[in-house]
Amino acid sequence: MAGKEAVDTLWTLLVGTGLATPQQLEEAKKTGKSLNVSVDKALIMLKIVSDQSMGMVYDAQLLVQNGTVSIDLAVRAMRLTRQHNMGLQDAIGVLGSVHKKTGRMSTVTSPLTDLLLSCSMVSMEQIGRAVQQAQDTGLQTGRILVLNRDVSSWMMQAALNSLILARDGKITQDQARDALTAVGHRRISVEQALFELGLYVEKAGQTAKIGELIAMAGFVSETDLLECLEVELVKEKQFGQILLEQGLVTHDLLETAIVLQDMVANGTLKAWQAAEALRQVKDRQVSVYQAVAELDPPAQMPQKTISPRELIVKAKIADESQVAGLITDAESSSIKVGKKVLAAGIISEAFLYLALRTYSLYNQGFLSADQAVKALAFCKERNVSLDEALSKLGMFVPARMQWIWS
Repeated sequence: MAGKEAVDTLWTLLVGTGLATPQQLEEAKKTGKSLNVSVDKALIMLKIVSDQSMGMVYDAQLLVQNGTVSIDLAVRAMRLTRQHNMGLQDAIGVLGSVHKKTGRMSTVTSPLTDLLLSCSMVSMEQIGRAVQQAQDTGLQTGRILVLNRDVSSWMMQAALNSLILARDGKITQDQARDALTAVGHRRISVEQALFELGLYVEKAGQTAKIGELIAMAGFVSETDLLECLEVELVKEKQFGQILLEQGLVTHDLLETAIVLQDMVANGTLKAWQAAEALRQVKDRQVSVYQAVAELDPPAQMPQKTISPRELIVKAKIADESQVAGLITDAESSSIKVGKKVLAAGIISEAFLYLALRTYSLYNQGFLSADQAVKALAFCKERNVSLDEALSKLGMFVPARMQWIWS
């Protein structure tokens, strides 16, 4: 393997498995140049990648170099190795039993690239380069565009989500384009753009999706989810199968997630409780039923509740003295409470929307009462958006559940 090819392989393995970001690699490259050491040595010196992890990367690189595995399979095996504490060869064996070649877009354009082009998010030159790299590495074209920093992960997520909504018949292709254009101008989620345009509203009482539960439990990164969404669009496979083929979960963990998803659907658990139970199953190697039984507080006990009034007071969006006599804890309509405090000049319209979105996540079971207060308070203290607050607090929640206001 030539020098540049070896470096490219190393770069793909590191970024593809989430061991390092492109920005960290650039930092290591500069450090390596100044100290006259290789990029991989610089990554270890900067404590971006551990010696053990880099050893796994070298092993995978060797397997790719001698033609034993494709770089695509190497990336997936390394993900499985990191997630489930198994050897690289064992991970390759596991993937061999579930992996079916994931088709990739062989043409220059696709629904995804067409949408990005129509919104002037990318050029044909960038797409052509990404398609060629995708064919060389086995990664998806969209992921390559993000790795090349031609498209932000934020915009890629918006594009993929809008295409999935269009595929499911919830919006039209033209509406997808209008929403994505709004996202590009304001850096908001595509769901928010569609909500504000009056084009789409998620129904209340929706259960958590498998991918959402696994992301809420902290098992997959944002880039991993984006790649899975892209594969879902290309191959129209079940999301659980995609997670298996991408080396992000084992059969046992997927089955556990399905059991917990059913518990959310039948009202036994809230989505945030299911995510916590899933995390405990993986971290402590206990059964799903033991994890559920040991939830704190117990799932069968009444959970802490919070009214719209309490949320804005506890998050210090408004003082108790300001809302006293204006609204009561018995008022359950977040919209009615919002109208009252807005009319009274207690909060701004911007913070009202933050409170409504946060309460929607709590009301639909994707945040606990304490998490909702913490997230909204963070918005107030740091003067950041809800999306930024959730990200900084390590709370993954589906954007689609933020717009169910009642």
